[in-house]
Amino acid sequence: MGGRGITFNSTANPVRVMVVDDHPALRAGLRSLIDSDPALRVLLEVGSGEAAYAEYRTQRPDAVVMDLSMDGFGGIEAIRRIRALDPRAAILVYSVHNSQVLLERALEAGALGFVTKGSKVDTLLEGLKRVARGESFVSGDMLPALLDRHRPSAANQFKQLTQREFQIFKLLSEGHTLSECASILHLSSKTVSNHFTQIKAKLAVASPAEMARMAIRQGLVEP
Repeated sequence: MGGRGITFNSTANPVRVMVVDDHPALRAGLRSLIDSDPALRVLLEVGSGEAAYAEYRTQRPDAVVMDLSMDGFGGIEAIRRIRALDPRAAILVYSVHNSQVLLERALEAGALGFVTKGSKVDTLLEGLKRVARGESFVSGDMLPALLDRHRPSAANQFKQLTQREFQIFKLLSEGHTLSECASILHLSSKTVSNHFTQIKAKLAVASPAEMARMAIRQGLVEP
């Protein structure tokens, strides 16, 4: 995966960062933390994947800190759209979830790094600098999941799903209806219904409730 390849040997040109998280208090904390490092500077902060994509188009930050669980189409779709817009976009996921499935999906969508919110402060700052240089980075607690990506596991069943199917699966697991999924993703109800049929067949589930239980077991959503 490519990156911007930014170098920062001095504080004259700090890495300009966009913070994406739906919790205002956490955004404020991240701004304070990131701005405390002379090599980094928060350019802007937004509260949704939709806003992240819209602002990236005009602001073009050097790096992005991206939460995954947000209202709307969420972080993974935001990563996919930003990377489609700019293949060199340097995106670091910062998530409360340490799920192997989410790690895989985030990397497939184009994220360069993944740090959990339980990690040390220095880990996040180092991750931002690394992805800004175009390098890959994961926090230490995610290394086992990274190494296990190609080993047989319960998480492998999700590999059958396309990115769009996984996105709809996650929305349904979070309690959204099919019509809400269509509205959030700007798809027709028929398209979402067709995806729903495919998801049920691939995962051998019969309802959104079963999907939610599966998602909770895999750490994709909060119980």
